[in-house]
Amino acid sequence: MFQEQSICQRAFLHYGCCIRDPNWPQNPEVQWRLLALSRGLGLPIPKPFRAPFIPGITAMIPHYGETILEKKDSLYGGRDDDIVPLMDWLKARYEDEWHNFDARMQAKNMGGLSAGSNWDDYSDEQWEKICGWSSMRLQTLFRTVAGMMLYHPALQCHYEEVQGVGKVRGEKKPALADVWTPNDCFNCIVSMQQYGIPGAVNYGHVNKMFAKFPSSLKVAFIDFKEKNIHAEVDKIHPRQKRRYFSCLVDGQCSEVPGSNGRRKAKYTVELPGYPILGDGKSDNQNHAIIFLRGIFSQCIDANQGGYFEQMLMLPCVLGEFRTIDRGDDAAKQIIGLPEHITSDIGSVGDFAAGSEVAFGTILQRTYSVLGARMHYGHPDIMNKQYMMQQGGVSKATKTINLSEDIFAGMDFTLRGQGRSIKHCEYFHVAKGRDLGFNTVLGFFSKLSSGAGEQILTRQMFRLGQLLHLPEALTFYYAHVGFYVTQGLVSASMPILVRGPSCPSSPGRYTF
Repeated sequence: MFQEQSICQRAFLHYGCCIRDPNWPQNPEVQWRLLALSRGLGLPIPKPFRAPFIPGITAMIPHYGETILEKKDSLYGGRDDDIVPLMDWLKARYEDEWHNFDARMQAKNMGGLSAGSNWDDYSDEQWEKICGWSSMRLQTLFRTVAGMMLYHPALQCHYEEVQGVGKVRGEKKPALADVWTPNDCFNCIVSMQQYGIPGAVNYGHVNKMFAKFPSSLKVAFIDFKEKNIHAEVDKIHPRQKRRYFSCLVDGQCSEVPGSNGRRKAKYTVELPGYPILGDGKSDNQNHAIIFLRGIFSQCIDANQGGYFEQMLMLPCVLGEFRTIDRGDDAAKQIIGLPEHITSDIGSVGDFAAGSEVAFGTILQRTYSVLGARMHYGHPDIMNKQYMMQQGGVSKATKTINLSEDIFAGMDFTLRGQGRSIKHCEYFHVAKGRDLGFNTVLGFFSKLSSGAGEQILTRQMFRLGQLLHLPEALTFYYAHVGFYVTQGLVSASMPILVRGPSCPSSPGRYTF
């Protein structure tokens, strides 16, 4: 991949019809990962931090009711003439990866997958492995956590590189390198809003994640207790019916007896009242900020993933925050990063993926140059200490803050003293989108409604007074104009109907 080739060689090897590169993989996902890595290494990259002096960062994943791990019932519920099992589609979609999975099963002496699509012939132990394999190819919380936890082995590689320093004459290894571990600078927190409600979360699946990632994974949740005789002494408001707490658990916490696997909280911080005041996600993120460790935070949605080779670039991304002088007013506080859409399946999925790539990646380059790029929630890396001073990573007022993440960027621009948000192209995070027509339509309706609500906010009014005319027009047309147009286009998407709806021409498609 890194060998020098002429333009003609590259054209024949990659685009020729009769000449193919025998060393080039056939899997399109692997092709994109190699091309993205080689393309990113050719872009301007700052000097990276070196272990053990990498600053702390925490990846935060808000979770409400998303699937944690797939079950056998959801993948295969029996044979039906009208319904194709989801497992059959996964096997056909990822056929080459299924063969590799079969080879790994045989190497572990687990019988392999010789039964093919006869799903009734597999044992419970094999189904447990199949559910894990399927969860890594669907939009599950386990896939997101597994992708973010790749930061840990990536930082371990940087640490092992430092271990070799000192063997060459003239080099001196830092003393801190002998006691440093990736846990010192990385944590992954899942803000699981319903963890404290019995029966709302599968505690067995959460414990499986703790067993898989015991070092850096933690879960923050909102717990509640009924008021007791101490409420008046603690000056709890008389009209408040319950007492609410922000809690944190990890794999080292003991299980509560009779709770089906729920763990006892390690840290508990009482809240002044019921914390969910808005649409839910923004409050779920903001209440967990107190448990974030390190200087920087990265907010990730529950339908994303990660790639190991991209995670190796983390010290370079953190290098974007470095300044020549300590306390420089021009220091960056938000670094924008692109997403790789993995759900371009079918016509509707391809439409949603193309729209996301257009706005989330291509247009961001222009917005960053023109000074109109804001924060869009994921996978941007932010200075946690700075964002806490301006009210959190997102706004939580119901209805008016429907697009909650962008207000962090708007407040940063208003209070940033001329600082801008930079967009980098050499670091990617996977992203899955909806595939159904109604869900895609609902998502674009939410975006267009959120853009309309932005016009009514005081942040939009003050930005119009603060920004110069080119930046103000860019921000307006980049967000309001683009989102409203997206909502109108998606609402007017034609539906192809065939057969009984057109009795005069049963063989034709009509709108």
